Amino acid sequence: MVVTLIIASLIVALVSLVYTVKVGKTVNAQKNEYDTNPKISEKHPFLFNPVFLAYILGFGALLIFIFFLAMRYY
Repeated sequence: MVVTLIIASLIVALVSLVYTVKVGKTVNAQKNEYDTNPKISEKHPFLFNPVFLAYILGFGALLIFIFFLAMRYY
């Protein structure tokens, strides 16, 4: 049961990541020359992107949960 939930959550996370990248490329294609980025975001574009931060934190929590279950039941 746990393995099924883990696999399902990984599939949902992967589909969400692919969709996010696809939407990001579309937004970048629609940008015009009047849009500007803050200097700090130009240096670290992934660090200040809340979507990628959510993925990083979510995958980190998932790995900690998997490790916890592995240590507890195996």
